[in-house]
Amino acid sequence: MTDDIDHADRAVRLLGPERWREAADAYTMGAYGTLAGYEGFKRALTDDRTSAGDGLCYLVLAGVCAQLAGDDAGARNRGLQGVLVATDYRRRVDGVDAAACHEWVGHCRTLADSDGAEEAYDRAAAAYEDADPDDPSTATTRPLLQAGTDLLTQLSRPDDAAWDDIHGDGSNALARRVRFARARLPAFLDAREREGHLHAPRGSTEYGNDSYRCPECGANDINHVADTVLCLRCDVATERV
Repeated sequence: MTDDIDHADRAVRLLGPERWREAADAYTMGAYGTLAGYEGFKRALTDDRTSAGDGLCYLVLAGVCAQLAGDDAGARNRGLQGVLVATDYRRRVDGVDAAACHEWVGHCRTLADSDGAEEAYDRAAAAYEDADPDDPSTATTRPLLQAGTDLLTQLSRPDDAAWDDIHGDGSNALARRVRFARARLPAFLDAREREGHLHAPRGSTEYGNDSYRCPECGANDINHVADTVLCLRCDVATERV
């Protein structure tokens, strides 16, 4: 790995070799760098297309990696940091974005195994209903919400929950995403801990590409993500043949 890649990309590259403590640290630094506007899209928190959701996503993923490293206190700390960030950021926004902040509190409290997750999801559902956007489906593409979708899809792997699984046909997308997260996030977190692995996020994927071969499992299904090519099956950096 070179020194000029973002911390979040570095974290993704550490998932295949299962270097969990280092991945937790890299995701944490990725969260800090993104929230500060130094990494990722380098957007300020006050920008309309804020990257605050990406920072919150990285804090949760850092917590998952900490759990896999056997550091339960670190996992709880990352979750509670996320609660503080989402709660503070909610003071700056309204409408759908404010509702998404409540949703993020639910995610982070679920990770931290702390009281209040159910209440946060209740507040999110009520706030989405009050916001009542003209097109709930389009609202899910706002950065705070898109980052939440990205989190759920990554944690669901290898089962690969899709946008439709989370949002349905889109007509009631916001209420459905809260119900989905409330019901499924605890199971996703349990599955990652039980299986001892966090998969990389899906980027651009190819199946049966005979130009590549995974040195670990021999698969030729590939995942273009984090400015590299990973095995789609086991997340190890794959090689051209």
